Amino acid sequence: MKKYKILLTAGILLFFTGVGIVMYPHISDRIYSRRIGETVETHDRQVDEMYRSTDTDEIEREIRAANEADPTRGYTLDDYIKDKNIKPDPNNRKLDWALVSLLREQARQYNSDLIEQGQYEMNDPFSYEQPSFDLTAYSVWDNIFGHVSAPAIDLDLPIYLGANLNNMDLGAAHLSYSSIPIGGESTNAVLAGHRGIIGKVFFDNIVFLEEGDDVYITNLWEKLHYKVVETAVITPYDIEQCYIQEGRDLLTLITCHPYGYTDFRYIVVCERV
Repeated sequence: MKKYKILLTAGILLFFTGVGIVMYPHISDRIYSRRIGETVETHDRQVDEMYRSTDTDEIEREIRAANEADPTRGYTLDDYIKDKNIKPDPNNRKLDWALVSLLREQARQYNSDLIEQGQYEMNDPFSYEQPSFDLTAYSVWDNIFGHVSAPAIDLDLPIYLGANLNNMDLGAAHLSYSSIPIGGESTNAVLAGHRGIIGKVFFDNIVFLEEGDDVYITNLWEKLHYKVVETAVITPYDIEQCYIQEGRDLLTLITCHPYGYTDFRYIVVCERV
């Protein structure tokens, strides 16, 4: 009888150990997804608080008044920031509307320069790792530019600038020398995400996105609506698929393919609605 109890206890332990091994990835995925969701929610609250606590009309009136007083000066937001001595405050760690607005202006210029100068740097994979902007210089202390979401596959990931190892381990990473994800004619913002990382779900399920599915970019200023128009499997060197296409407002999601391997890349091309 004693031997039977020992065997029964060992069998039960083995059973639950097996169940735990099988269930661990799913439980871990859920825990990490919840943590990612909390990160996105915290970021959105900080952005909302910035807009609620800032009299943006007053700032714009001051800039207009300066230009009316001296039309030849060409008074800009950058001038306003310098005159008011506005700087990121590491002790406060709150978003500053003027600095965030300057980031938008410079992001637009960045996208315009890509059209004028070309995207030759995209041929060098190491260039993707360097962030196109240091967001902390614009009071964005969490380094999150926004988030990308696709309801059809329950995707909602924070966006980090620069496809380096650290950012790729936190969410979706923007490939430098592709368009900054703010939309606009002749832009193509490329976001990369891991696939097949145990305990974490990034771009694992973008292979299930179909033509016509909705994809959204929520940045620091607005929510942009895209629809899937194409999917493809490409080689790691077939980077021209990620280039800007004249007149189109595109978003490209890219991940490794097949699952668990890095031989190819799976891309989802989305166009602005």
